[in-house]
Amino acid sequence: MMKRAAIVVMVATLAACSSNPNEHKPAPLPVLPQKAMQLKLHKQWSVNVGDGLAGDVIKLHAATQANLSYVASRNGVVLALDEQGKTVWQQKTKLPITSGVAAGYGVVIIATAKGEVLALNPTNGQTLWRKPLLAPVLASAALSAETIVIQSNDGKVYGLDPKTGEKRWVYDTPVPSLSLRGYATPLIDENLVIVATATGKIVALDVNTGIAQWESRIATSEGRSELARMVDVDGDMLLSSNKDLYVASYQGQLAALNIKDKPDPLWTLPTSSTQSLAEGLGNVYVVDSASSIIAVDQETGKVVWKQSDFAWRGLSNPVVMGNYLVVGDSSGYLHIMAQSDGRLLGRERVSGAVVNLEATENALTVYSAKGQFSRWQLPNP
Repeated sequence: MMKRAAIVVMVATLAACSSNPNEHKPAPLPVLPQKAMQLKLHKQWSVNVGDGLAGDVIKLHAATQANLSYVASRNGVVLALDEQGKTVWQQKTKLPITSGVAAGYGVVIIATAKGEVLALNPTNGQTLWRKPLLAPVLASAALSAETIVIQSNDGKVYGLDPKTGEKRWVYDTPVPSLSLRGYATPLIDENLVIVATATGKIVALDVNTGIAQWESRIATSEGRSELARMVDVDGDMLLSSNKDLYVASYQGQLAALNIKDKPDPLWTLPTSSTQSLAEGLGNVYVVDSASSIIAVDQETGKVVWKQSDFAWRGLSNPVVMGNYLVVGDSSGYLHIMAQSDGRLLGRERVSGAVVNLEATENALTVYSAKGQFSRWQLPNP
């Protein structure tokens, strides 16, 4: 199944480029403003994590819990790092890790290409339990005090006991014959866990029983070929404080729905994206499949601005850092923009293609395909 899905990603890329071989070359780097106007980030530290991701397309998210960052490599190395970048512990599992790290409620959770879920002790990295599933796991787990929720590549959603790993419930979602490689991380809100399917639907389950509460279609499969009908949700969903859920799909749309009321879309905007979403200044930020960055008004779904200077540069997920928006690209560049209008304000570089970004108000962590995990800060005011 993993091999087939990997081929799908390659075919999709080739299909996009087939009409004009010159059309989709990466855009040249945009010219920055005058040096005095550039925004420089301060690199606090960087560490190397195992062998990184090599040529793998899987996005390995890091996790932060209790002032520690947990990050894993494709070849099975898991690190716990303190705020100064010092290694608290290292665990060499020798397993092909394919999920991001999830941490909380006394466990650190990783999963593998062989369909195994591992719980590690967050204090020392020792294995607490190990649970085999029926298919590879390509998305991070979602955690609550009572249940670990994990979605495998065959569409099954599992509720596992946090202390033992035993199955509490299993829910099946439909899987088309062709789909992209990966799933969005399930999202837990109070007693609900929201999962995205490979058929363009969002399903809400009771987190303790796995019983479906509602479902909503956020993308419609169209086109004559199976390739053209793929509408996967691969990027992580975004839930705002007022319970508005934002979801982007491949070859589909960006949709907003309020999960307090009837969960039908409030608005939709045609787009194609496989990246996680970010929010700030009343906008939702989405990176589309052509590497354009789009700011969308959260209330109306109207485009506020669109930044296309990084077309086809293989952009990462966008993140909000203070008043700024940051994205990475496949050449290792970090592009820093104004949230207000998408103006380019600064640029930094890391070693290897940027795989994933995480940010707080003034700190940014970057994970690259070469296994470099680094932390950056905004300059002092």
